[in-house]
Amino acid sequence: MYRWDGGFIMVDPEHFDKAVEWYEELLGWKCLDKITSWVGRKAFMKMPRSGVVTIKSFEGEYDHFQSPKTEGNVKLVFVTYDLDKTLHYLADRNVNFTEINVLPNGQRYCDIVAFEDTKLTIAEEPRGEDEATYPPAGIVGFGTVNTIIHVRDPKQSAEWYEKHLGFEIVEVDYDNGYAHLRTEDAYDRNALDECFWDHIWLLQTNDVVEKPNDNKARTYYDIRPEVFFLEYNQLIKNGVKPSEIAGDPIKGWGGFHIYDPDNNRINVWSYIEN
Repeated sequence: MYRWDGGFIMVDPEHFDKAVEWYEELLGWKCLDKITSWVGRKAFMKMPRSGVVTIKSFEGEYDHFQSPKTEGNVKLVFVTYDLDKTLHYLADRNVNFTEINVLPNGQRYCDIVAFEDTKLTIAEEPRGEDEATYPPAGIVGFGTVNTIIHVRDPKQSAEWYEKHLGFEIVEVDYDNGYAHLRTEDAYDRNALDECFWDHIWLLQTNDVVEKPNDNKARTYYDIRPEVFFLEYNQLIKNGVKPSEIAGDPIKGWGGFHIYDPDNNRINVWSYIEN
């Protein structure tokens, strides 16, 4: 099983430090550290409630880190407890956003246009018993829905993700045009040896992308170093063509990407646990 593990927000190299400042000042995220590795610069951003997302520069020789020419239909999802309040706060600071849509489970969501015109998907979820105080932007972290993917045929796509990535199919509603999948959370499995389910929605659309693409906000799925090359080669055997491997998963960090039948890019990484 490929387990969900957060993602990268990609930025131009010359704007790397400004991007970190933007997310700190407008969203209230905290930069834990900046590093320069053999796959370029990274800044690890701790979100107010939970989760760390990495700001990564477009640089290096690997195709995996190049800037996309076509925007894709895979959404990395962040959470707010009050979508209207978050959008009002951002509008006052000249941050644009798209119209609000509703997932099949009733959650409202939309995209905001963040630094360098990067689209971040924001979904609303119940606050529950959380009484903590958060920065005014209200984008508190990752939630139980981590990925939204637009596809032509949710049933066929759900079967593709089940076969190649090991995602579990929870529900397929052909009449209403969606499929609900789930996969384990990588941190809970790798660090805590526990099972926590993260959720993926496949939403039917006719507005698919006709050539390989990606977004600047990239969702990533984890496989462990000891099975990295086995899984990579299995994809090839199954007729899925992965990109070249960026980095080295055995000595540190390594990643690659594949495309689903609708040209949606799925990113995969592996790294040594500290």
